[in-house]
Amino acid sequence: MQVLKGFPECLQADICLHLNRTLLQNCKAFRGASKGCLRALAMRFKTTHAPPGDTLVHSGDILSAVYFISRGSIEILRDDVVVAILGERQVTVELLLTLSFFHL
Repeated sequence: MQVLKGFPECLQADICLHLNRTLLQNCKAFRGASKGCLRALAMRFKTTHAPPGDTLVHSGDILSAVYFISRGSIEILRDDVVVAILGERQVTVELLLTLSFFHL
């Protein structure tokens, strides 16, 4: 991100759009969005790596982010029981609303 800050904002948006093109093209949530909307969203994305065993969200947490799985899978646990294993492009809003917490 520090490298991007040295470029003009329009070039930053182009680079972010290119880096996130797979997600933006393949995720149903972004279908029909204008190019300008996609550029603005791409500027806000942060890539992170979560090693196996990390917990992303606990039950009762206030969510401040939306997670997209680009590689690997994630376990959805309820009372320490796996209720779902999700991979790339499998997360749905309905499922997210019923989750207890995510565990990689």
